[in-house]
Amino acid sequence: MSLKRSAAEGMVWLVSKMITNHKNIPEKIKSIFVLRNNDIGDLLVITPLFEALKLRFPDADIVAGVGEWNVEILKLNPYISEVMTVNAPWNNKVIPNQSLWDAFNYIAFSSESEELAKRRFDVGIDILGSYFGSLLMMRTGIPYRLGVRGYAGGHTATQKYVQFDEWQNVGRAALRFAELLGATELPECRPQIFLSESELQAGEHRWSPKGDRADRRLQRIVIGPGGGFVEKCWPLENYVALVKMLTQGDNLEVIIVGGKHDRSAGQQLSAISQGVRNLAGDLTLRETFALVAAADFVVCNSSMLMHAAAAFSIPTVVLLGDCFPSTKQHAALWGYDRTCHIYGKESDRNELYKPPEVMEIIAKLLRN
Repeated sequence: MSLKRSAAEGMVWLVSKMITNHKNIPEKIKSIFVLRNNDIGDLLVITPLFEALKLRFPDADIVAGVGEWNVEILKLNPYISEVMTVNAPWNNKVIPNQSLWDAFNYIAFSSESEELAKRRFDVGIDILGSYFGSLLMMRTGIPYRLGVRGYAGGHTATQKYVQFDEWQNVGRAALRFAELLGATELPECRPQIFLSESELQAGEHRWSPKGDRADRRLQRIVIGPGGGFVEKCWPLENYVALVKMLTQGDNLEVIIVGGKHDRSAGQQLSAISQGVRNLAGDLTLRETFALVAAADFVVCNSSMLMHAAAAFSIPTVVLLGDCFPSTKQHAALWGYDRTCHIYGKESDRNELYKPPEVMEIIAKLLRN
């Protein structure tokens, strides 16, 4: 551990000794606060934890603290009592120019921090595990805290922690928090998204009618060419080549999705064929989820879309960009059994997959 990190950990430990703490798990847990102020995919992957906590503590309030960009993801979730907005300026790509001063100022003086303090939660869980997460839980008076050792610090201010393992699935690691609180019944380690019947119908209606689909044996493919940053993404020119191959037949219906920053890429891909529609930048998160729920197949980068597809068990090909040195490690951390197929570099392969290779993989999966 570096001198800087040792000093930060020492400060967090010292603060923890100056406040009231519970040495053991409270006998009666009435409320649990779960902090996940990170990015969209980060939240999706840990959603089974809410069910695990509710199964263990059916009478407790399970409260999720997430950034405002993630509130809609948890809508209709039956295992969550409340979603609180926690726009904490650390460990996410949404809030710009994050600094130590911004983090300390948020913890000490923000209205959101004040509101958390008023709630007097019995237990707090910092899913990411960081100095700032532990300081926020202490600042808001949470007497029994859980965090992570070996990632971003803060574990010395917690009573129990999950040991970080760079080869352990992130969703499974999150479920360990429930186990630390005595849970023995755990849900499947797969994202949970709850859509209303009207949302599902709207997603279905964005595709060709079922009659046409049955007559022509159309298969619905969602493609997401975007990602958190360029190095994470399979190159756009590769997507162009892949879409050209996909649209050579007449049995596929392709829709491009993504955020507003993906509109240009979507326009480039949709210009290839009339059978390709660009909805990038036009859909809300939940509209995108509903579209995916009605799809047959998804092709995307390592992004939110791979987790949304996993929630509905939609077969998915995930194409890694240059920044990922090991496909095996990425699959171990973020992958899903049966439905998620990840392709990228490995120790015996120092190049990205080429469009013809991916086309062959997709064709084989579609036949099955």
